[in-house]
Amino acid sequence: MTVLLLVAMMLPVVVFAQREEVGDAIAFRDTTWYDRGFDFYIGGGMFWGGKKTALYYNGSKYNECNLNYLFKNDAWMREIKETVVKIYPYVSMNDKISYREQDLNLMPTYNLSSLIGLGLRYKIRNNWGISLSYSFSRLTVNSKVLLDVEGMVPTNTRPQPEMTLSAKEDRSMIDLSVSYLFSDVHRMLKPFIEVGAQFNYVRVKKFDAILLDAHNVPQLTLTLLDPYGGANYVPGVDMQTFDVIYGGPGFGGSFSAGLKIVVNKYVSLDPTFYGCFSHLHIKPYGESVVSFNYGVMLRVVVNDFFLHNNM
Repeated sequence: MTVLLLVAMMLPVVVFAQREEVGDAIAFRDTTWYDRGFDFYIGGGMFWGGKKTALYYNGSKYNECNLNYLFKNDAWMREIKETVVKIYPYVSMNDKISYREQDLNLMPTYNLSSLIGLGLRYKIRNNWGISLSYSFSRLTVNSKVLLDVEGMVPTNTRPQPEMTLSAKEDRSMIDLSVSYLFSDVHRMLKPFIEVGAQFNYVRVKKFDAILLDAHNVPQLTLTLLDPYGGANYVPGVDMQTFDVIYGGPGFGGSFSAGLKIVVNKYVSLDPTFYGCFSHLHIKPYGESVVSFNYGVMLRVVVNDFFLHNNM
């Protein structure tokens, strides 16, 4: 909505052009897109997170946050068992409930998420520029875990109990890039590329284990993020809680490619493909990984014609 509003506001701006006398005729020469000055943009689009870091949320005992946090606590284990018995009447309180590593999802994926961005580009004559941009995306992951019930006789009419793992991750990305604009390709359509370094910050906002009934209504939700700083949870006790941060700063490399669609001398619309190889501060299975992430965005770019005309 913001993007469309900006476009509507900028479309009426009158197009001006620098003029050069060529004999008796007048030739129009617009150097806006490659003279010095700043371009500013705001944009939005979609973002796809890499599969490698999604493994951080599959509940494995080798991950920092895992199902053992719940299944090795007597109080939470009793809550899990009572809820499973409520949802699945053929399971008894005398049965042993657990999970097996081989039943975990080994290929979880991030859901498609939105991407918003802000940035500026300083133009250094001859189509070269330096860009600084900030983008943000909130990623989510959902997967299923089959529960192992010792004592339950498996049949086709008795589905195996399952638990849903749901996670939410905030990801901020700052990119410092060198950019090049192919300004002479077409008067209104100008391709561009950007290549640079990325600084990112990840914050795990939520990671829950959820038991759903037959109508997908949550019956029990327990967090896998430890708010007690490693202390064993005891019900009925006033325990101190902490704002534990899962995630942190990381780095990587990024690139962008797009097409500048010139609306007038001051405004352009830039459909852009964005890709990055990111080393994030979350470690699936205890190992650092570099994941490929990408997105598409529509930028609304405003040209800094004040500086351009004075330099």
